Amino acid sequence: APMALSPLHTPLKGSRANARGSSGGVDSRILTALFLGVAAGALASTVTEWARPAPSPAIGNYGTQAAGCPECPKCDGPEPIEASSGHSPAKISKYAQLRDSEHASDGASSSRALSVGGVTNDRLMPGEWWTPKTAPAATGAEKGDETLKAILEEIAPDGEVLAAVSNKALINEKGDYGMLRTWLDGVQRSKVKNYMVICLDETVAGTMKKLGVPYWHRERKALADGDETNHGISAQKFHILREFLVLGYSVLLSDVDIVTLDNPFDHLYRDSDVEGLSDGYDERTAYGWNDGIDDPKMGWARYAQTMRVFAMNSGLFYLKPSDRTVRFMDGITARLERAKEWDQAVYNEEMFFPSHGDHVNPGVTTRVMEIDVFMNSKTLFVVARHDKKRMRNLKPAMVHVNYHPDKWERMKAIWAYFVDGKKKALDAFPDGSCKNAPDCR
Repeated sequence: APMALSPLHTPLKGSRANARGSSGGVDSRILTALFLGVAAGALASTVTEWARPAPSPAIGNYGTQAAGCPECPKCDGPEPIEASSGHSPAKISKYAQLRDSEHASDGASSSRALSVGGVTNDRLMPGEWWTPKTAPAATGAEKGDETLKAILEEIAPDGEVLAAVSNKALINEKGDYGMLRTWLDGVQRSKVKNYMVICLDETVAGTMKKLGVPYWHRERKALADGDETNHGISAQKFHILREFLVLGYSVLLSDVDIVTLDNPFDHLYRDSDVEGLSDGYDERTAYGWNDGIDDPKMGWARYAQTMRVFAMNSGLFYLKPSDRTVRFMDGITARLERAKEWDQAVYNEEMFFPSHGDHVNPGVTTRVMEIDVFMNSKTLFVVARHDKKRMRNLKPAMVHVNYHPDKWERMKAIWAYFVDGKKKALDAFPDGSCKNAPDCR
């Protein structure tokens, strides 16, 4: 800018009058240049502000482990990058409502509308999701299971269903005893109408028929892990869920070791391909944080960033039907057919590992369920129950007893606490699997 203005300050030759006249011209040119400079600066500021990402909602003060030097004034390396934390569940809900309310008056309607906290909004989604009328089974691209289709048309008119996978080991033949019985009690008490049980054998199918519970009998698929254990049963669900997706139905998959306390469909965001429970036990571990790795031999670059988040739990997640989620289910099933792997590890690797070499990520978008609404048992027994104020206000929709082996006993205690109002019902249980953990002999 100074170089552009310098010719204006060159001494002018001629009479005094001419000098005065020329001086007026110079002043005019200077003012014009200054005006243009100010206007250009204002325009640049406006463009910068327009291009800047919208501010994130307020975040909690979690996590100080960061990439960069912990004593930055004393070192020559890069400045430390402040660790980011997850958003508190309450703030996320409020933020979502405020964000969505901006467009609530648009009057737009779509099958992709989001509803959280009573606010419905047609939002920009990651891609079109199928409906029962546009899914592969409807267009003839895939056949689809006719029996399942008939069941879903009857019990899931809104295109979504809660489903559990079970075998005869989880309920007695009479249907009044076992973890599946407790699961059913919670679902029915919460007035969930669109639910069903996927039965892996004729015995449990007969029990569901006797109880009047919607069910679909699907024999076990030959996988590498053919055990009757929780892991063996859990591995069966991914290829089964594919059948729901190709019919155009969203499905909330629930393991049987879950207590339902409120209708979970009232608490879903429905804005991602996969919306699932986290194994994280607080905001930071559930929603992610920026962690630092220290490698002293690197000198100036000794501190490197890593992005960390606890695994998504494969026992509770909501899937929306699309080619992405079908690829996701197919990738998991293919690996479980080849090798005896832990299904939850495969679930997370297929979801999060980026495309590289011959590996192609299925491209699913993800959302972590709010940790005080969809709780795991570590969050409840290790963290929340020792906070009296938090427990007074705690109203989870579902609690998954995934961290503890005494599953059914803790499920009954959770029921006693939240349903029967017995405020000491949780006290008898240790934080971990035994009172002297890790020495649990």
